[in-house]
Amino acid sequence: MSNEKASTENIDTVDSHYDAERQQKIDLANNVQAKIQNPLHGIPKKALLEQVEAFAQEKGMEDILDVLKKGALLAQHPGDFESIPELDEADKEVIRRETTHKWSQPRALYMTVIVCSLAAAVQGWDQTGSNGANLSFPKEFGIAFGEGEPNSESHEWIVGMINAG
Repeated sequence: MSNEKASTENIDTVDSHYDAERQQKIDLANNVQAKIQNPLHGIPKKALLEQVEAFAQEKGMEDILDVLKKGALLAQHPGDFESIPELDEADKEVIRRETTHKWSQPRALYMTVIVCSLAAAVQGWDQTGSNGANLSFPKEFGIAFGEGEPNSESHEWIVGMINAG
């Protein structure tokens, strides 16, 4: 029994130590100030470009290898793009425009978002109907159908048209 008690005390001590350590790492009040480390930070340029080449070969993307290399270098140092020699002036101009005109997007992108939003709303109604949420409205509006219901056949069509719409 004393072993059990010692074991339990050990676990409690470890748990409280873990909780205290965790509290130090997770500071919700100041979480905005915490910086997330760039996963490409610290990788030497040569090693980074070798990884990009290996990726391009593995995925069959050798035809755009130069673009992938530029992208990796830019992702490694996004705020310092002006000093990346592999980027030409046209690349830098595009990046400058992206930072100064954040909401300048192609019309097709906005249309895609609108159409997908409408499709999601329609899908939501379809799922609601499939789940039986609309089984009570025919009775409520006097268009119930089934055995013993007057005008059952036409009411069934009306409910079907409502669901199809």
